[in-house]
Amino acid sequence: MKAFIIGGSGNGKSAFAEKVAAKLGGKMIYIATMPIFSEEDIKVVERHHKLRAGRGFETLERPQRIEDVPDHGETVLLECMSTHVANVMFGDGFDELRSNPDTNYAEEIWKEIGPVFEREGNTIIVSAEVTMDGNTYDPATEQYIRTLAEINNHLADAADLFVEVVYGIPLVHKGSIAFLEE
Repeated sequence: MKAFIIGGSGNGKSAFAEKVAAKLGGKMIYIATMPIFSEEDIKVVERHHKLRAGRGFETLERPQRIEDVPDHGETVLLECMSTHVANVMFGDGFDELRSNPDTNYAEEIWKEIGPVFEREGNTIIVSAEVTMDGNTYDPATEQYIRTLAEINNHLADAADLFVEVVYGIPLVHKGSIAFLEE
């Protein structure tokens, strides 16, 4: 199964994605994309590890490139596409993309993430909804929002299951979550 889970900050999308992963079962790999810049970030990562402790996930920290993703039938949960897009556009390790003013970030990100989404096992990708606040931002942030929206649209289109989590309530836009009740 290819699942795409989206929602606003703090709406329960990660918990829902973990529930989907646990139900799909098998060996579970958690790909964490959060970069670490400070002691505060270290505490957040440690908290995330504690929250997942005992749930059967092996965690792969991938704050830069999404690489070396197992492809032997595992259930992979990638958290979070919105962070990964920010990493690519603004973080370390992607200078070659930023040095070219003609870079199509969505295209470059899909080259990297498409194979993860199309791998043999179950893949669940979590992302944040950032396009609905109606505000106008500086050009770099606007480009980030457009890029993330393009990636999110592509993921929604390619997914077998597309769920938006709103205030902890899963709203199914594509596929079915009946398997969660079995």
